[in-house]
Amino acid sequence: MQANPVQEPTARYGEVFDRGYAHYEGQRRGRRGAITSLIGYSMKRAMGIRKSWTAKVMPFILYVAATIPLIVMIGVLAVFRSMGDLAEFGSFVSYSAYYGAIFSMVGLFVAICAPEMICVDRHERTLPLYFSRAINRGDYVLAKIVAMTLLAMTMTALPAALLWLGRQLTEPKARQAMVDNFPDLIRVLILGLLTSLMFGTIGLMISSLTNRKGVAIAIILIGFMVVTGISQGLSITLDEYSWSRWFLLGDLNTLVTSLSNHFFHDVNNNQFVEHLNLGRTECILVILGYALVASLILRWRYAPRDDV
Repeated sequence: MQANPVQEPTARYGEVFDRGYAHYEGQRRGRRGAITSLIGYSMKRAMGIRKSWTAKVMPFILYVAATIPLIVMIGVLAVFRSMGDLAEFGSFVSYSAYYGAIFSMVGLFVAICAPEMICVDRHERTLPLYFSRAINRGDYVLAKIVAMTLLAMTMTALPAALLWLGRQLTEPKARQAMVDNFPDLIRVLILGLLTSLMFGTIGLMISSLTNRKGVAIAIILIGFMVVTGISQGLSITLDEYSWSRWFLLGDLNTLVTSLSNHFFHDVNNNQFVEHLNLGRTECILVILGYALVASLILRWRYAPRDDV
């Protein structure tokens, strides 16, 4: 029987592909550039930019809803100032009235944007990718706070600044009115910044407690409404006790309105503002205190042990 000839082993096959990977020759922005990029990315994501059109619907609706009171107030200013009968409607077109009108919209805006900034990163487990680069955990928290504050200011400070401009343009001498009332513009921007910082940090803090956007949105909305209702209810029920006014510290609307009244002196017959009776410095300290506590809790949620 003839033996089979020995077959040579099949040669191994392989190819080398040169994909042309190029070295990055541009400017390396480092840690600061990473933080600013994260701020911009967070704002774009919250507004639905580069996402489907459905992600842009709610922010657009809220911006339109916040613009309607602004247009109505400027229209009332123009009509009744020309008639010389503005005194009766002065409180209706005030800065405090505008902030009171958009309070719920700002809360809803934060409830939509804050979870989009925070929950997605936790749900998709992308945090280790962030922290393996130029930024650390503190930078991440700072970038989210700055992004949320800037976005919220487009609902607070920017429309209020337009209201200031409308008030000056309806004056007989618009240019002189702008010069005389320029300090009011600074106060409007400060009030918008403080309001946005407080709402934004609280919204981010609540969002950091869960990975699900829907849960975070519900908690933020219900929390704002329930805490406000309980605070006002307790202050009314226990009105005979002087210490009952401290319950109103849980009513963020009354807190912002109180500070606005110190800035512009345009709040009349508001029982909650009168009952709370906080000075301007006290209002600012309470607002900053809320923002600080929320920021510390948010930073704690991103401690080194929390990598997912």
